[in-house]
Amino acid sequence: MSRNILFISVDTIKERTGLHNNVDEKLVNPEILTSQDMYILPALGTALYDRLQDGIQNNNLTANETSLLDRYITPTLVYYVMSELPMGLSYQFYNKGMIRKTGEGQENPSAAEMIDVADRYKSRAEFYKQRLVKYLLEVSGQNMFPQYNNPGNGVDTIIPDNEAYTTTIWLGDDDCCKGKTFEEKYQGNLNRCCGK
Repeated sequence: MSRNILFISVDTIKERTGLHNNVDEKLVNPEILTSQDMYILPALGTALYDRLQDGIQNNNLTANETSLLDRYITPTLVYYVMSELPMGLSYQFYNKGMIRKTGEGQENPSAAEMIDVADRYKSRAEFYKQRLVKYLLEVSGQNMFPQYNNPGNGVDTIIPDNEAYTTTIWLGDDDCCKGKTFEEKYQGNLNRCCGK
């Protein structure tokens, strides 16, 4: 089985978002595959992910699998791809190095603006991924997707996520503890820094 089976097409992304029709498909396809591997695989687990790729390749998806792809995976994947595209389309590699593509007669966004756009799409993607995860958890007791409950047992097996949202972790104010030892910083309590 090929591991390069895409769950969605570039046309699907163009239909559902503001991605312009003139964007080259060969620049978007790698972002689809990467987004599948990074975000959809952890939601589905190895066995269900492999089954869907196999079903697409062999044209033998069940009605439940088709519904899962259409109703839950597609919107999730569309917005994860859109969250990855700002950098992927703006910066490209050539034999002389990395180049930032610019156009004539238009204003190019700053890196901070591109990150804001990517974050906006990632927020949408996490909303849809949460729906996907909840749906899979709900139907897991009905044996609708047996591969979801049995993702495999190899060292490279991905166990399905129970949560879709990600967050950064704030580790405290580093300035308050400069020059202090570990014991002085935490005073026996790892949940506080410098007695705060």
